[in-house]
Amino acid sequence: MSVSEANLSELEMMRQRIEELEVANTQARQEHAELLKRIIKLEQAWTERESKKNRKFQIRCIQIAKEVLNEEPVVEYRPSFLNGLELDAFFPKYRIVLEVQGAQHRFHSTSWYKDVKKLEDIVNRDRRKRCICQDNEIYLLEVWYDEKPEIVIPIGYKKLRSSFV
Repeated sequence: MSVSEANLSELEMMRQRIEELEVANTQARQEHAELLKRIIKLEQAWTERESKKNRKFQIRCIQIAKEVLNEEPVVEYRPSFLNGLELDAFFPKYRIVLEVQGAQHRFHSTSWYKDVKKLEDIVNRDRRKRCICQDNEIYLLEVWYDEKPEIVIPIGYKKLRSSFV
């Protein structure tokens, strides 16, 4: 075998290896795309389940507050002075707002938002709500996702009631 034949043989082996690698790369890309689709589906299902769970928690919190305050709230209240922001429940008699805060108000997760900026936005909205409520002499009672509303709401109401006097 001459040097040129050896070079051709080596060149052919390299071409075959390149083809094998390209096939493997294509397969890996397809598998990666399929895995990404599965991840997105799982995140969507998880977000939907969390949303339902959060909604049930919010309803439970509002029900407990109704019983403690003995008043029917205005749910999903959007007063003009809040400039489009929404309050979970407003109890006009005592000027108390109930805000139920899920984990998305505290932690970054790609299933809730694609970047940290969204978390910053939601935290800033929460801060604005607190300030606006305080400026308008509305008492804000917040219940976090990891708290027991049957304990937090009555205690919070007692603290607020002591400030009424």
